[in-house]
Amino acid sequence: MRNTSTAAERGRMFFQRVIVPLIEFVCAMGASSIAYLGGVGKVHALVLGVGVSPASNLTTNLPQSVVTQFDKIFIQSLKGNTPWMRCTSRRQLDENSGNKLVLYMYQNLPAPPTTTAAEGVIQTGLTVSVVQNTTTILNFADYMNISTYAIQTAIDPALEALGVQMAYRLAQVVNIILQNVADGANGVDPLVGHLSKVAAATIATTDITAAVQSLQGVNALPFEDGRYFGVIHPFAVGSILVDSTNNSLTDVLKRTAEGNERLKELPAPDGDAVTVLDWGGATFFQSTFVKATPNYSGTTQTGLRTYLVGAEGLISISFGAKENTQIGEGNWRNLNVWVRRLTEPSGYDPSRMIGGFASYNTMFAGTLPPDPVQRIRYIDAVSTIS
Repeated sequence: MRNTSTAAERGRMFFQRVIVPLIEFVCAMGASSIAYLGGVGKVHALVLGVGVSPASNLTTNLPQSVVTQFDKIFIQSLKGNTPWMRCTSRRQLDENSGNKLVLYMYQNLPAPPTTTAAEGVIQTGLTVSVVQNTTTILNFADYMNISTYAIQTAIDPALEALGVQMAYRLAQVVNIILQNVADGANGVDPLVGHLSKVAAATIATTDITAAVQSLQGVNALPFEDGRYFGVIHPFAVGSILVDSTNNSLTDVLKRTAEGNERLKELPAPDGDAVTVLDWGGATFFQSTFVKATPNYSGTTQTGLRTYLVGAEGLISISFGAKENTQIGEGNWRNLNVWVRRLTEPSGYDPSRMIGGFASYNTMFAGTLPPDPVQRIRYIDAVSTIS
């Protein structure tokens, strides 16, 4: 009996010191205890309260865990660059001086004869010719207002956002007017569009050189900084840069360290001036505000127009400093539209239901010079970029 009791005691101690810790370790490993110990692991896990148990609180009983957060930083909408004002020579219509501006130009005298003047004979005097054109300045205005309730409940600065939209709208008005005027120049002077490409041919740096020299050939002056200014579509920029033939822009730039650096950067680092295309005396601004011609020249592609303008080739007219809404350089980011928050009731709105408004009111016009010889060139061409 004594031997039996001793054996039982040793068995109990072995179970407590070895078997039980082993089972607890295996149970702590979770479901794997079932594979190793079968039902024993399950029973022991229940007895000791060891192992993985399901969460007692879930999203089903915690409503605060399924709320929606609204990001107050809105995604920027895509807007085109509006550079056309920088390609114009600006003229001002004085306030209280009517709504029309007349531009005058002396025409050059005919080529002089090479015959000598007769001695002692008074010659017949020459008569100069002056040409003119008349442009009527037009009024462009629009507005958006917003309720006081909406201003005070919107999660974003909604009134200021409306101001941005109105600035872009006005910039588009200015750009469309000037682009349309430039597009009409070929009706005055056929040389304006004579460099346009045929069929599927794309624009190249040689075309830019040809446009510059075509302007030089009629003695068109550059702008004050000694350069002609132009507007070019991003796809046309891409066509020029992917051209790797001899003496192409890319072929020339890659030969110098400075040129390589220019090729590494975006063609228009600030999204506007195409610094990589400062070529042959021309500076281009990148914009999608150009004329697009579907099914161009017998193709299924769209022809995109590239413009190059000399001084006084495209003239913009406004009231200048007296203008209601200051146009500036026409960049929508800098247009000074009216954005007003209304803080007091008025006779028109005694309950101040309208909390603010964004608006513009400007007088503007564009015109060509009164000259049969125009100082604009444009090139229509398709692009391999899309």
